[in-house]
Amino acid sequence: MARIGVYGGTFNPIHNTHIEIAKAALVQFDLDIVYFLVAGAPPHKDTADKISDINRLEMVRLALKGEDCLALDDREIYRAGKSYSYITFTEYNKEHPDDEIFFIMGSDSLINFKNWVKPDIISEFATVLVAPRLGDDFESLEKAIHECKNMFVGDFMLIDYKANGLSSSEIRKSFYKDLSIKGYVKPNVAEYIIEHNLYSDYSYTNADIVRLDNEMKKELKPSRYVHTLGVASTAYDLAIKWNYPAVTAQVAGMLHDCAKCISDEKRISVCEKNNITITDIERKYPHLLHGKVGAHYCKSKYDVFDEQIAHAIAVHTTGCPNMNLLDKIIFVADYIEPGRDKQPRLDVIRYTAFNDLDLCVYLILEDSVNYLNSNPDMVDPTTIETFEYYKKYMEER
Repeated sequence: MARIGVYGGTFNPIHNTHIEIAKAALVQFDLDIVYFLVAGAPPHKDTADKISDINRLEMVRLALKGEDCLALDDREIYRAGKSYSYITFTEYNKEHPDDEIFFIMGSDSLINFKNWVKPDIISEFATVLVAPRLGDDFESLEKAIHECKNMFVGDFMLIDYKANGLSSSEIRKSFYKDLSIKGYVKPNVAEYIIEHNLYSDYSYTNADIVRLDNEMKKELKPSRYVHTLGVASTAYDLAIKWNYPAVTAQVAGMLHDCAKCISDEKRISVCEKNNITITDIERKYPHLLHGKVGAHYCKSKYDVFDEQIAHAIAVHTTGCPNMNLLDKIIFVADYIEPGRDKQPRLDVIRYTAFNDLDLCVYLILEDSVNYLNSNPDMVDPTTIETFEYYKKYMEER
């Protein structure tokens, strides 16, 4: 007979204390395994908080890499409708009729346990293990446990571990403001948060898209405006595929060519007035500056202050070594949007964009370099540098 722990939560994001609690329960109650049950759409709280369910799921998957006896349970993410715990533990009871189930929860959940939907079913099928939080009134906690024992079938016990004040809400609030916060999550989780632009101070809605659409109608030539709509739409689709905030990517797509239809003299003037570096090739061919000027316009003209958006716009033509996820999305969207029809092997590149984004970036760079080699005086060294980086990356991968 196995002893199975089930640790339920939104894990938005999962942090080191979550792992510590699971490990403490493993040892104290001689469990064989603890499943991290990622909440889908519980009725009592908003799990999304601007973060997709898949983002939360992927962060848990990353955090559990290399951890013995800790595993992921994603059933609630894919369950239709509200996700009630009694449904999950009914399933566990049927799946493990000869095993002993333990439900790990925080003390805040225990206090409200009697108000859950069908808590009697949960306590019938699982022993409840309670993780205290820093600052808990243990007298009140013991009282709540005693009350639950009298009210329901089954047992309720405390997990013995050193509680701390770390919380997911504090990580969401301070991730980009306090460098020490990044140490409260696994390094690969911290990298995922940054790469996917989670918990940013900036968020966007359809109202922002409408506003920027109206601005681009005024600023761009008709053909460039149509191209911009195509890039914004494609960026949105790619973002959904690669778990990036979709409307953020759409905003970047709307603004990627916002400096495309100004004069070369204007582009140079904007750069000189704002200490934006102009390379020799950019001074010779000032149209290449539209990315850098567009990045500047994001903040100064269009009230879009997200640094990832500005960076993606700055490099959307040349690319750059080690592009972040939004950089790749805009770089690719600009190349494959529906209005494009002259580039070679577009069907292959469009397919690859939704299956292997890094390979897609490499294929685009390869074709771009082949084209530029026929016009060597127009070659931007950054494009060559980017191509060499991704060529090496693909060979080593």
